[in-house]
Parts: sequence; structure tokens; C-alpha cells
Amino acid sequence: MQNAEIARALETIATLMELKDETYYRILGYRRAAESVVALGRPVREVEDLTELPHVGGTIAGVIRDLAEDRTPEILADLLEEIPSGLVEVTRLPGVGPRTAGRLWRELGITTVESLGEMEEGRLAALKGFGKKSEERILRAARTYNSRERRMLLDEATALAEHLLQFVRSHPACEQAGIAGSLRRRKETIGDLDLVAASRDQESLADAFAGAQFVDEVLAHGPTKVFIKCGGVEVDLRIVAPEAFGSLLHHFTGGQAHNIALRERAVKMGLNISEYGLAKAGTHEYEPVATEEGIYSRLGLAYIPPELREDTGEISAAEKGNLPKLVEVGDVRGDLHVHTNYSDGRGTIETMAEAAISLGYEYLVFCDHSQSLKVANGLSPARLAQKLEAVRAADEKYGEIHLLCGSEVDILKDGSLDYEDALLAELDFVVASIHTSFNVGEEAMTERIFRAMNNPHVRTIGHPTGRILNRRDPYAVDVSRLIREAKATNTALELNSYPDRLDLSVPYVREAVDAGVSITIDTDAHDETSLSFAKFGVAQARRAWVEKGSIINCLPWTEFEEYLKSGK
Repeated sequence: MQNAEIARALETIATLMELKDETYYRILGYRRAAESVVALGRPVREVEDLTELPHVGGTIAGVIRDLAEDRTPEILADLLEEIPSGLVEVTRLPGVGPRTAGRLWRELGITTVESLGEMEEGRLAALKGFGKKSEERILRAARTYNSRERRMLLDEATALAEHLLQFVRSHPACEQAGIAGSLRRRKETIGDLDLVAASRDQESLADAFAGAQFVDEVLAHGPTKVFIKCGGVEVDLRIVAPEAFGSLLHHFTGGQAHNIALRERAVKMGLNISEYGLAKAGTHEYEPVATEEGIYSRLGLAYIPPELREDTGEISAAEKGNLPKLVEVGDVRGDLHVHTNYSDGRGTIETMAEAAISLGYEYLVFCDHSQSLKVANGLSPARLAQKLEAVRAADEKYGEIHLLCGSEVDILKDGSLDYEDALLAELDFVVASIHTSFNVGEEAMTERIFRAMNNPHVRTIGHPTGRILNRRDPYAVDVSRLIREAKATNTALELNSYPDRLDLSVPYVREAVDAGVSITIDTDAHDETSLSFAKFGVAQARRAWVEKGSIINCLPWTEFEEYLKSGK
């Protein structure tokens, strides 16, 4: 098994455990181990001591070793004896998590997506807690679901692509190689992978890639193109001479609309543009171009970053010299929304602080869950007071970073907050989020968040639409109205960097910034490794044309401190 497959197997174990109603922290252990495997920069089988990975103890290390060596772990075999395997697929339907899937199984005998889709209408609506609308939504999801359409999250796709790219670059015949396609544009989810390479011995490199250990199936194999399946993912490798690398990289990076618009521009200039380079119209004598900068320069344009290549105004901006100076990962000075083991996190205050220091951060805000979210071990006012003292003590201990105590406070169904204002006033920073009662309707949901925005202590709205990619659609909410209210109340909106959220989505981030609303790019990290997810949030901000001046946690500490003191 490859790392991505091992991670998926660990996620399957966690889901089966959740269906069985195992303890929360045992389930969380397998999910965190899956994240550690995804983040590993080399194949699992090359790691001698797997307990060196974050959040991997002896038991889970044994499970990972079994998977890496193509053995079925005992825990997985036992779970599959008790729980129908098809329920795992059911949990991936929008609006259906493990708890709902468990009820469908126990109360209605549903064991697969197909059996759910074929269920007689009215049976689900008759169950306590369901209704006609929720039944319609779930049945529609089941009837239109196609497991082959599941797309990789950015962290999963990045880890797999970098592993394959490392192999290509290590080959003696490779002079240059890179990631192209939607992954290079940093789309929210990825369907397949595109790699490009430059070589003087293209056939040798192609043969090596086709025969690599990670290849499950060779779909096509020629001297300059190899098309394979790896861990169920289709991967396309194209190889050209070094002098044509820029042409190839550019062609396989841009979105279709961007490439068409660029070709139309080239035609107006008497040129044709393709993966082979540039040619005078009507000649088919293509001149290879070694760099992407060279292509844009020949077309009278400034270099357009990959994240912008979607034909949303970037070509006109490049022509006029008006492209934004996009935010970069190095611009982020701190993280304003992380969790610890006080609630449902795995890291301690100290280990999270040290991980943030290693990233060069100037400040870190601990925002554990509030009291009503029992499933996430939310903090009572008394426990929050204890944590506040612990953060203050840790802040004194670490001179390299400023540690602050906040909270991710639940927005309750009526829009009130989960703590009294007097307690919120003692905190350094408040993130307000929705974790329950998703189906109240657009008007009620919008007004609910409005009320939270108008609380003087709320600084930002966390994951504002509640989506979980591949698992849960956004709840119904008028985001454009939220943006206007955020502007009126001086409330920031979060761009949650966790790979399965990336919420707000890019169009709304761009709308918010255009309206003058500030953004926070937070990881929602529940362990030390996840602090590195900031790069995924930054990538989405870049796709939304965002500059660092619109992002609160790009402020240096002195300015961030003034922001905190100034209030709303």
C-alpha cells in the first residue's frame, strides 16, 4: 500500500469505530494517525520506527505496518465482521455522518448507498429527528452519488504528488520536473494528477516511471507520455526536452478557460500557442519556450501566478500591470484558531507553542471549544478559567512567541453565544462558530450569525458556511448578506485552512475582500502537525486575489496587539 491508501484505511477504521460508537479519543487517534501518514515525506515502509510519527503509538504503529505490508490488520477485520463495509460509503454522502448512517443501519437495515437510494419514500421521514426535507436531501444524495467522483483533498493530493515527483527528480535522466494541473492551481479538491518533466533521454525516464513500484496499472506508455494508476488515482506524466519545459508546464497548468483566453490573445498577435511552444500563425513551426515567464512576456503580459489562471480577469490585469501582490505563506505571523487537549485537540499548550515557534510565528491563539459542544469536550467556565491561567503561565515561559487565550464559542440556535459576555470579555480573542442545528433555513441561519457578529467580543466567524468537503454541503446561509454585516460590525471572516473545510470558499473570499472585510487565515489545528495547514488557506486566499493587507494574522505582533486593544 502507498501512503494515501494507508491513510484512507486508517480513516475507514476510524469511521467503523464511530459507527460502533467507540470512545471519541480512540476514534480521534486513528484520524490523527491518518493525517501523520499523509504528511510523511517518504513511504511508510521506509520508516523503521513508526512510533516516531506524531500521534502514532505502538498499537496504531502495528496497524500501519500491517497495511504497508498488505496485511489486513486485526482491528479492521474485527470491525468488518460487526459492521457492513458499505456503511463507510454511506457516511460520505452530504448530510450523512457516522451517527446518521448508524441509525439508518440499525433502524432501517440500510447497509449501502444503493440500498439507501432504493428505499421507499416516507420511511426515513418517519424516523424521529428526520422530516420530509431531510429525507429528500439524503435520498437525492444517495441516488446521484458516484464513489468514483470522490476527489482528493489538497493535503492528500499534495503528499502523493510530491512522493511521485521525488521519484521522477531522482532519476538520472531527469533535468527538471514539476507538478501541473489543478493541483498546481491549488483547487479545493483534486481528481487526478499531472506531472511534467524535462529530459534529454525521455524514453529512459518514461520507462522508469511506468515500471516504478508505486504503479498499480499502466494505462498508456510511450516515450514522452506515461499514464498510470497509483492508489486508485490517475497520474499523467509528460516529458519534453529541457528547452520546451516552460511551454509544457504552462499548457498543463492553466484552467481550460484561461488557456483558451490566452490562445485567443496569441491569435490576435499572429501567434499560435500550445504545449510545444509558440509559432507564427499558419506555420506549425513551434519555437519551444524554456520558462513560463518567457511565454507571458512574448504575449505582452506580466507573469500570472498559477493560482490565478482561471480566466477571472487575470489576463487584463497582467496586461495593465495591475496583478495583485498575492499573500505568501511567509507573510503569516500567527494562527488565531487552534485547539489543545483541553477540548478535542491532541497537542498541549506547550507542544503547540513549540510547533508555532518552529514555523517562525510571533503569536498563537488557543481557541478550544465552548461548554455546549460536549462531543468535543467543550470547556465549562471553570475549566476555561484554568486554561486561561495555564496560557498566561506558558506565555511567561516562552520568550520567542506571544501566547493568547481565546475560545471557539458556539453560536447557539437562537444566535446567542455559549458563554456570558463577562467571561468573553476576559479572553484575548473570540471565534464564533456553528456546530449544530444546521437545517434551520437560510433566513434563520443568516440572522443567527448576524446576532453573533453584533456581539462586541466576537472577532471572527469560524468556517462560516459549515461545509466539510466530500462529506457535508454548506448549510443554507446568505453569504453576501453576511459579508455586508461583517463590514458593518467590523467582524472578520475566517478562511479555515483545514483541508476538508477551506471555508470560506474562494468566490466569497474575493467578494469579502472587495467589500473591505478582513480575513483571518486559521488552521483550526487540533495537533502540532496541522499547524502547517496554513499553506492550504494561503493558497485559497491567493486564488481569491488576496494581498496580505486584508489578512489580520499577517500583522506583525505590535500591530496585532494594537488591533486587539482597539476593540470592534
